[in-house]
Amino acid sequence: MGKVITPQPGIMEIALYQGGASHLDGVSNVLKLSSNENPLGPSDAAKEAAIRASHDLHRYPSTDHGPLRQAIADGWGVDPARSFCGVGSGEVLKLLAEAYAGPGDEVVFTEHGFSMYPIYAHACGATPVVVPENERIVDVDAILAACTPKTRLGFIANPANPTGTMIGQAEVTRLAEGLPPQSLLVLDGA
Repeated sequence: MGKVITPQPGIMEIALYQGGASHLDGVSNVLKLSSNENPLGPSDAAKEAAIRASHDLHRYPSTDHGPLRQAIADGWGVDPARSFCGVGSGEVLKLLAEAYAGPGDEVVFTEHGFSMYPIYAHACGATPVVVPENERIVDVDAILAACTPKTRLGFIANPANPTGTMIGQAEVTRLAEGLPPQSLLVLDGA
């Protein structure tokens, strides 16, 4: 009799990520603003930086992003030890889910939030909890009502993608203060 190897709970519930459509009848070069595509392409400075960096592509890069975190700290007047960088916001969101949620936990997000939120929840074995919005705007009261003692993460896209809506600082503060004490509020402003 052979071994039966099974994936972690929730993995088989993950649907493949579906990026935004990039087809429009009669238009040959459609840009996906929801994917942060730039109609102008990279700047000359970015192209030059990429060429300079190409000379070190044979070296494994540092994973602590030390120089970038220091530059962020210098620019914003924060402690570099309290900043974190990743390979795009998707990696940061994924790492937050892996670090703070797991089997038996819940991850709360709104119905028009980033489509990766439920995937990240399932990937770490947590239960995704979808909260309705109010006319495509984050509803703080609905999020707070959906929270339970199992809630570990609350993801909100603010400003939201793809709706373009957002809530103001007072509502963000009310949400942060109203979440259960074991919950981390993640503001996704990519």
